[in-house]
Amino acid sequence: MNPRRVTRTIRTTAHRLAADVRFRLGGSPGLRRHAQRLLKAAGAGVAYAALLEPVMLETTQVEIVVPDLSPELDGYQIVQLSDLHFNVTAGVGFLRRVVEKANALDADLVALTGDFIALNPLNLERCFAVLSDLRAPDGCWVVRGNHDYKASLLAMQSACRAAGMRLLENQHAVIRPHRRRGGVGEGYHAQARLVLAGVGDIWEGLCLPGQALAGAPADSPTVLLSHNPQVVSILPPSGRVDLVLSGHTHGGQVRPMGRTIRALSDGSGEFVSGLVRAPRAPVYISRGVGTSSLRLRWNCRPEIVLVRLVRP
Repeated sequence: MNPRRVTRTIRTTAHRLAADVRFRLGGSPGLRRHAQRLLKAAGAGVAYAALLEPVMLETTQVEIVVPDLSPELDGYQIVQLSDLHFNVTAGVGFLRRVVEKANALDADLVALTGDFIALNPLNLERCFAVLSDLRAPDGCWVVRGNHDYKASLLAMQSACRAAGMRLLENQHAVIRPHRRRGGVGEGYHAQARLVLAGVGDIWEGLCLPGQALAGAPADSPTVLLSHNPQVVSILPPSGRVDLVLSGHTHGGQVRPMGRTIRALSDGSGEFVSGLVRAPRAPVYISRGVGTSSLRLRWNCRPEIVLVRLVRP
């Protein structure tokens, strides 16, 4: 989405409608009183969308059935955080609350699917300084979103290293879980393997899922991290992908009467939020944590996603 263009369009339309209302209601006291009540209600709605809902975090739990999943990986949990957009709305205090809630879920792995900043690349280090408190036995893994290309690749790599995280840029890692769901404590190393792959952004970078998956063991469940959900349209015909985790759309961010405004969700409306069963692989599109330059949320609360892999 182009938030500046959307904001400018909304502002222009609002001014035009306001001028029209003043012209039509100028000579009608009864209609003026009615309009005043409506405007007060609208003002309360805007205040809610600007000040309350953007910080009303909720946790969404999703179960993904994975064929031939090893018993050692049954119940494996991944926390997904996306679109933090470190800014005035999603500042240090808010992100600390996000980290606290994410850690409380006690997941095995944390996946961060891009857009850590909004406009200012200097916020990258400040954002990762807060995120460095995230904890998971199998680590915290990162891909870049389109906004993150305002900072250099070296800056992103440095921020990830300082926070104890790893950036996946068109590559994959093979993970052996450090614990087994069902009672075995820390220090356990499973024989089963999980493949975690990540790609660059499809808009601003090189998005190469074929390269990311090359050489990955075909007998291991595979989760692909991509900021943009449209990656499912360019997945290679070969190479295993059991789940794609993405964000980018903010779930539409502003959804009057529960309806998605396509201009605010960047696309055809096919991949907006939640679990979508695409032909090649299921994709979960997070509503994200932060907001774009349009710092409003309506019927689209920010979310932390907890994914649980289960056997059939």
